Amino acid sequence: MKIRSVAPGVTPEGFVPGSALDRRAGGDIAVRFAPASYNAEARTIRAVASSGARVRRWGIFEELSISPEAIDLARVAPGQVKLLDSHDQGSIDRILGTVTRAWIEGGSLMVEIRFADTEAGRAAEARAQSPDAPGLSVGYRVTTWTLTQVENDSEIWRADRWELLEVSLVAVPADPAALFRAAQTSTPETLETDDMRRNAPADAPAPTPITTPAAAQPAAAAPIETRAAPAAPVQPSAADLQRGATERATQIMEIGERAGMDGVAVRAAVANTALTVEAFRAHAFDALVARQTPTSHIRIERDETETRRLGMEEALTRGINPASMQGEWSEAAVQYRGFSLVEMAAERLGERRVAPTFGAREEVLRRAMHTTSDFPLLLENSVNRNLTASYVLAVPTYREISVREDFNDFRPHTAVTVGDFPLLQPIAEAGNIKFGTIGENKEQVAIVPYAVGLAFSRQLLVNDNLNGLARVIANYGQSVALFEEKTAYAVKALNSGAGPNLIEAPAGAMFAAGRGNLAGSGGAISVATVGAARVAMRGYKSIDGNELLYNAPRILLIGPAKETEAEQFLATITPSTNANVVPESMRSLRPVVSQMITGNSWELYTETSVRANFRWGLLNGYEAPRVRVEVPFGSQGTQMSVEHDFGFGGINWRAGYRNPGN
Repeated sequence: MKIRSVAPGVTPEGFVPGSALDRRAGGDIAVRFAPASYNAEARTIRAVASSGARVRRWGIFEELSISPEAIDLARVAPGQVKLLDSHDQGSIDRILGTVTRAWIEGGSLMVEIRFADTEAGRAAEARAQSPDAPGLSVGYRVTTWTLTQVENDSEIWRADRWELLEVSLVAVPADPAALFRAAQTSTPETLETDDMRRNAPADAPAPTPITTPAAAQPAAAAPIETRAAPAAPVQPSAADLQRGATERATQIMEIGERAGMDGVAVRAAVANTALTVEAFRAHAFDALVARQTPTSHIRIERDETETRRLGMEEALTRGINPASMQGEWSEAAVQYRGFSLVEMAAERLGERRVAPTFGAREEVLRRAMHTTSDFPLLLENSVNRNLTASYVLAVPTYREISVREDFNDFRPHTAVTVGDFPLLQPIAEAGNIKFGTIGENKEQVAIVPYAVGLAFSRQLLVNDNLNGLARVIANYGQSVALFEEKTAYAVKALNSGAGPNLIEAPAGAMFAAGRGNLAGSGGAISVATVGAARVAMRGYKSIDGNELLYNAPRILLIGPAKETEAEQFLATITPSTNANVVPESMRSLRPVVSQMITGNSWELYTETSVRANFRWGLLNGYEAPRVRVEVPFGSQGTQMSVEHDFGFGGINWRAGYRNPGN
């Protein structure tokens, strides 16, 4: 096994920042726990939501950190973490219960679930009590990733900061420990599987018997040892078979695409149900090898100079901000640990000793900056690493209500909203088919280049042991994220808060009475006003005048002035009268608070995965702001420019509703 440490970078390839994730079945064998923690009176049950087990997605492996510092459980107390059916967030009818409590125990995330008093909730409650209880899968949003290592050419990423959004019943969880748990015991009752018997070591001890509590059996009863019953295997349901077939087809098509195989051959493999994914993978590899033309074998080795340069770059990066890189120091970098900026410059010039005087140190730094030495590039790369690490940790709130689409250049980009596919029409007796049309709407958004210059004096560079750079760069990534937030909300605040102008008729502000997405008068956040907003959003029409299939509000956007009012509205309480009841579907709204919003206005938005009113993006090829190091002729010290290309604008009006508030 080949394992090598890798410095943290950006997010895993394929991951969309801010998106919701879940841990569906990944081929793991589930160990089913006895649901003995069920409380019939309270209609609650305890379960292991996640043990952080390694799961494969996007072609990489993902692990979840399980600790109070890593997991954001803020949604649990107000009852906003729901028990869903197979991560279906699009229907209220799929809500099976509510997570009432969550805690860390034995390295796992534990939850207590109260089942909903609905037909679906009662059915889930019955399944949870059965011996073949379903598994659990968490839905979550990751805000901090760490690339921990590469093992056998597969990247392993750890989610070091993530937010629990929901918990779902699934047929087979990706996390083998995420199932219902027995109460008052640390030893789970298990059903032994064939895979467990095959993989168990030869000297594995016999399973520990689980004893029924004294209150539930005669005093003289012997301990009861529960083992797998030799009953006939449970036949998979039609839904399970369909899910397995879909997953198999998806994997085969992905393998075929990566191997560059002909589409006909891939479709034939999907149709051949006797062909396993592993057998097709071997076939695809053979096909890939067969297409390769013979080439000469050239062995490229990294020379000592390059190794030293990379080691110095790592040491300089860690010196500026020790938290910017995780893991152990590399062998090439550890020898430069504790070097000052001047000592680094002297090393690149090939000088082993630096005189202690200010003039001598300044001369070394001057020559390293002005000669053909690669020291300026080394410094630039190190600063950029720190800037990127600081930037990716920031999560501006504007991204909650906008969709990311990067820009190819600085010209205004047309964001096209395509209309509906023409609805089906009956065929006349003569057999003539009527042709429909697809409408479209075009809005324009442009990216704008931004920059600011930073000057580092000769005194700071010569005297300081990297602390000066650390102070300047440490939080500049956060500052860039704050700049994005201010820029986005400045666009959103146009037309007295009604948003930017749109081209779509009736042309004008994004939120307008003529569009039906602006309340006629301001009101507090209440069942009546939120209900009116919800009715309005569900009544929006597409470009072609058709009803929208789904347009439920999911986000409540507010400023600090409305934060307490929103928390009171969303709180889970037992009202004294029916008039004060807040429907559970309304309490599932996710509050997003931005300091950029002043006044009492509040807005509702649907999830951006459905549709979005706003678009944001960066210039293609850049994932973060960047620094350029320059040493201008005739000036003392060094100058750096922080550059960032960012765009934000309105592209639609159908994803939101605005109430001016009061």
